[in-house]
Amino acid sequence: MGFRSEWGAQFPTQNSTSLDAPGYITLYVAFFREGNFRLPMTKFTGEVLTNYGLHISQINALGLPRITHFEFICRANRIEPSFKMFNVFYFVSYTGAFYSFNSRTGGVSPCSNNPPKSLHDW
Repeated sequence: MGFRSEWGAQFPTQNSTSLDAPGYITLYVAFFREGNFRLPMTKFTGEVLTNYGLHISQINALGLPRITHFEFICRANRIEPSFKMFNVFYFVSYTGAFYSFNSRTGGVSPCSNNPPKSLHDW
């Protein structure tokens, strides 16, 4: 994943879970692979998480790609992304043990025609 040695990243053993890493922040491979997440994270990602009152470890594998995808769309169109704009298109949702972001409906056009619907084995 290209983590710097000074970051002290710990990698899980096979069949371990985030519960096996007390005291560490768990980041899923899907964040990096499917969500194009990188460290250090962007100010926009931090702004979204802060405004919703969430920690990155509380987000499911689809939640983070929705943030980064929104940011890419904005930047490709030379628009500075903001939480206020993100909140127009998405709302935070809680499903079981994690939070995610779902598209708003009713009067709001989607910001993407083909958003990811699921990630298997994350």
